[in-house]
Amino acid sequence: MFLEQNGYSVLEATGGDQALKLFRKHTIDAVVVDYQMPGINGDVVAAKIKRLRSCVPVMLLSAYGPLPKRKLKSVDIFFPKSQSPDALLSALNRMLDTQSKPFFTRWLEHWKNRNRRSDAAPSP
Repeated sequence: MFLEQNGYSVLEATGGDQALKLFRKHTIDAVVVDYQMPGINGDVVAAKIKRLRSCVPVMLLSAYGPLPKRKLKSVDIFFPKSQSPDALLSALNRMLDTQSKPFFTRWLEHWKNRNRRSDAAPSP
């Protein structure tokens, strides 16, 4: 309801299998999926979504955390449920904004950010 009140059209699934059926049937701009779901966990749903359409961004919500990196390999954003609804909306907007940029622009920003982190890391 919160996302719909903020202008988003939302498809809701009660479990991982249903989410994948909806994803195959509809044009989807982004996916927000819970980690703990009936049937298939959100990390597995994210991996299947990325295999079907790798360009669709996926946000994984969880009350558990931090999750191991292997659980996040198909996820664009990990979002802890302890954060506010406004923070969720902001993260979703960022994820969609990033996705709408051309590939090269996204790649260049990622490269610059990675190098900034490398420069800031202390040498052993």
